[in-house]
Amino acid sequence: MIEQGNKLVVRYTGWMTYKGGWFNIPSANQQVKETGIMIFIFEEGKVKELWCENSDAAILCELGALSKNTHTVY
Repeated sequence: MIEQGNKLVVRYTGWMTYKGGWFNIPSANQQVKETGIMIFIFEEGKVKELWCENSDAAILCELGALSKNTHTVY
């Protein structure tokens, strides 16, 4: 975590067991890892804005729903 002024930035990593229910991807109790960054902006002691980036595409690859290296970058 990094805090400066009215901003707080959190970098996180979490591991979970996929049990199904996401985009009709079947579950085989796969272990997946999620990473991300959250940026909080506070005003008068409350969260005014929240910006989040996470690794959903990487999780879809881990679950076999997306093939790696098959997209085009422009």
